[in-house]
Amino acid sequence: MAKLSFKAFFIFLAIIVGAVFLNKYIAKEELIFYPKSLINLGSYLFTKSENFSGNDKLKRNQELVFSLQAKIDNLENENDFLRRTARISQRFNYPIVYAGIFNINLTPNGYNVLLNKGVQDGISESDVVITAEGVLVGKIQKVMENFSRVLFISDPQFKITAKVINSGTTGIVRGALGEGLYLDFIVQEDEIKEEDMLISTGSDLFPPALVVGSVDYIETNATKMFKKVRIRPAIKDTQLSRVLVIKIK
Repeated sequence: MAKLSFKAFFIFLAIIVGAVFLNKYIAKEELIFYPKSLINLGSYLFTKSENFSGNDKLKRNQELVFSLQAKIDNLENENDFLRRTARISQRFNYPIVYAGIFNINLTPNGYNVLLNKGVQDGISESDVVITAEGVLVGKIQKVMENFSRVLFISDPQFKITAKVINSGTTGIVRGALGEGLYLDFIVQEDEIKEEDMLISTGSDLFPPALVVGSVDYIETNATKMFKKVRIRPAIKDTQLSRVLVIKIK
């Protein structure tokens, strides 16, 4: 009985892996989602196999079983990511590449953010990087054969034209490292208040309606032409691991 359950677990895992392979390499443009119930069943089989832990053969394969469970968990996370990206992908008239962030850290020269996709995946410089929820991460700064570097939204070199939702107020957002972002060229008479949301205008090289951030602080001074407006990047409130790369070129 234990041997049969263990074999069933391997067969079921093969079905899940096959579904992922079909989804990634055969379906391509048309995403196919393997049902959550299938993955839940895989977890159930894993749990049942633990009930036979007294079996010497299962004990010898304990590490393998845990490894397979980790793969199932990863498939579940990937399935959830694909579901969330399906709707937003339809908004753009550009090809999209799914990628993962494998490094992000702050250096004296700015943020160092690396993706696990590069030239061989069709990535090009200036391609736009966003999350599954449409939050702007940055743009591709440098591309190697199998990985690429992202110019992070909070980097001082980063700039984008953005506007306040439900308002005609528009300005240039620039990165400011630990301070987040600043919205420049907002005159004293412009309508803007704290907690207002900003999105991309689409008047530059970025697609429109990408979520940039929210107004965190406003300093007014009647003797100056422009207000000082600090923006909290929306990416700060987002779990950052898997992303989408919008191929602009």
